[in-house]
Amino acid sequence: MTDAPRGGAPQGPAPKAAKDPLRAGYLIVGDDLPKIGLALKRLKQRIIEESGSDLNISEFEAGDSSGVDIVNAANTMAFLGGTRLVLVHHADSWPKADKEQIAAYMASPAPDACLALVAEKLTPSDPLRSAMQKQGQILEFLAPKEGEMPSWLVQEAARMRIRLGMREARYLVERCGDNQSILLREIEKLDLYADGRAITDDDIRLLTNATVEASIFDLLDSLALGRGAAAFSAADELLSSGERNEVLFYRILRHFQQLSRVAALRDAGYNRDAIQSEMKLKSFPARKLFEQAGRLGAEGIARRLAVLADTDARMKGMGYLPDDMEFQLCLGRLLGA
Repeated sequence: MTDAPRGGAPQGPAPKAAKDPLRAGYLIVGDDLPKIGLALKRLKQRIIEESGSDLNISEFEAGDSSGVDIVNAANTMAFLGGTRLVLVHHADSWPKADKEQIAAYMASPAPDACLALVAEKLTPSDPLRSAMQKQGQILEFLAPKEGEMPSWLVQEAARMRIRLGMREARYLVERCGDNQSILLREIEKLDLYADGRAITDDDIRLLTNATVEASIFDLLDSLALGRGAAAFSAADELLSSGERNEVLFYRILRHFQQLSRVAALRDAGYNRDAIQSEMKLKSFPARKLFEQAGRLGAEGIARRLAVLADTDARMKGMGYLPDDMEFQLCLGRLLGA
């Protein structure tokens, strides 16, 4: 006969934690789309579990439905005695009159209804906030700021048991942008390819789709470093994705014009943060411009601007070659400048 654990009788399975009762209303505010999506998924699952059907879930867009429409839906009797979920997206787009209709309803909500409102931004004095503070619950999900995105991505990867380092996370954000849903899909895809090993820069470069901005910086880095094969490859990738020769040329021209200004500010003693503030740049472009300006120097940038000015004139009628050939010739001259 085995001894019982100290403290009493033999223990059975741990009881499930009791769920908090559903509130009459929820206000879900913020721009962290993955967290908001998860919160809505859990809320819908709970309604289905308790009623045995999704017939009690009704979704609306605030732009297509008035406050009165939503109140009428919430006051409609739930199916088979369950709880009726009335879910409204973009509630912050309602005018004041519609918000006040919702606030009046929340003062005496239907006993078998749950009203969930989703909004990106609401002021502290908004009627929806006041109404939900009294009878419901406010959930705030704010997306990480630009500089926090790599750390957030590393944490999400760890939660998903994906091996992603900070340097690789920073490169992934630079290459793919800061859309959280896209970044999560990308690390899931990379993890399948890596098959348990740590994700590398080469994996990211091979498997992910770079934003146009990131591809432009890849091209310009290659031009600045004199990497001819990489520069032409990056240009071909951009052109094959739909960029036109003349549009890509003027993107490069504007970039070198920015580089010239960054180089002048560097020479005047501005650090990277001061240049970012002065030129109203985001963190990634500011860092890349600062690095490239330091690498090329004012004279190197001036030589390349001269090449671009000549190509601009040739593409506007002074040359005799088609635009695509003028652009390819320009790339070669920039590499040799």
